[in-house]
Amino acid sequence: MKVFALIILFIILSVSQAFGYSVHAPEGKRLKVHWAILEAKTGKMSEMAAISSRTVAKFTPNEKGSYSLYGAIAKENPDLMRILEIYEDEAAYQVHRSNEGFKTFIEERKPILESLKILPVDEIVLEQKTEGTGKTVFMTLAEVKPEKLDEFKALITQEMTRSVSENPGVLVMFATSEQEARNNFVHTLETYVDDQAREKYLASQEYINYRNKADELLLSRKVFENFPANVILSKKGLHLEEDE
Repeated sequence: MKVFALIILFIILSVSQAFGYSVHAPEGKRLKVHWAILEAKTGKMSEMAAISSRTVAKFTPNEKGSYSLYGAIAKENPDLMRILEIYEDEAAYQVHRSNEGFKTFIEERKPILESLKILPVDEIVLEQKTEGTGKTVFMTLAEVKPEKLDEFKALITQEMTRSVSENPGVLVMFATSEQEARNNFVHTLETYVDDQAREKYLASQEYINYRNKADELLLSRKVFENFPANVILSKKGLHLEEDE
């Protein structure tokens, strides 16, 4: 009987660890989502990351409306960092911009900042686990055939939702689309526990089936590999209290 109880407990824990939730805004509000692409002057990205850690990172956890700022440093350019930022709404973003940590970050990074691009996007699917730390982060940019955009959105939403729920090593699956004339350009952020978790997911029959279908809907697809990261998941935006 004890062995049976332990087996049941293990199954329950495994399911709870794998279950995914969608990031969303409360009723009456609209998420503010954008990519921030920062490029430091040659050899200065580690210094910029250190400035961010002791300024922005101290304030953001206490900002109720700053849901998540997930990103990593690009392997193709060690001076480039891409961050996907999600806020409860425009007002929450302005609160974030007005905090002392962010203001200090802006001032201290000026001598080492080469360029900064803010790319506004619309969310397609924002699925993640409630907790965990991701070491492996990949991003993609896909150009979807314009006439196949709705079909692709439905397909990627289904797969990203499934992958987070069914795979313990898959932590975050976010997909966003650019706006207006470039709304068929889709950017994704994928976060895994480690490289082995990603390799296991990519080898799964479910993923292979998804890619076979998705590739028929795309004009191009580019994958961005990043240096090992330390992405700590945020529960903000999941609104777990709504389910209690």
